[in-house]
Amino acid sequence: MLMAVTTNKRRLLPLLLLGLLLSAAAAWLSTPNVSAHAAYESSMPAFAEVLTDSPTEISISFTQELFRRAGANTMTLQHDDSGATIALGQPEIGNDDRHLMRAAVDETLSPGRYLVSWTNLSAEDGDADAGSFPFYLQREPTPSEVDLDRELATELLIAYPGDEPETPDSPATDAPAAPTVVRSESSETVALGAGPIIWLVVGALAALIVVGALGFHLGSRRRNV
Repeated sequence: MLMAVTTNKRRLLPLLLLGLLLSAAAAWLSTPNVSAHAAYESSMPAFAEVLTDSPTEISISFTQELFRRAGANTMTLQHDDSGATIALGQPEIGNDDRHLMRAAVDETLSPGRYLVSWTNLSAEDGDADAGSFPFYLQREPTPSEVDLDRELATELLIAYPGDEPETPDSPATDAPAAPTVVRSESSETVALGAGPIIWLVVGALAALIVVGALGFHLGSRRRNV
């Protein structure tokens, strides 16, 4: 009798392990992958762009929608040559496109290097983010400023203008490359794809098989006793 019970346990072990593995895989696959933070995607002026005229507005597009909370989404403008801070209008989040934050520039800017800094709060994952990008007015950047701008581009995970690697299928371009991002849907609910749902069903069936097999062997053990 003891040998029969031991044999039953050995037969159940592979089924139990299979059920646990399938359940773990289903749980992992059903977890939505959401990129953290509303990261910088593009802006006007563009990153390190040289302008001939003073801008009347600064806008930044992010990879996630922004959450409207007082003080969470800010934008500042600094004249890097003098260190002076330029007053901007109240930052606004677009009604039609909540990836977009913009602020009015009410005064005419003098030539030089400018640094736009921001903070934001993602409406999709609740994470805060911050960063900066430069632009120039009526003058080209110096070599040292180019080095600084390359560091800022690295922090933003974008390519510095003109530094994109050339490929045989695409000609060289002077336009800055935008970071590769995956935009999530505007809906506030997260829908599972077909793959995770299938794995959830498989995991549930495997668990039922293990439970059924365990009940069958326990019943056999009772009858044998």
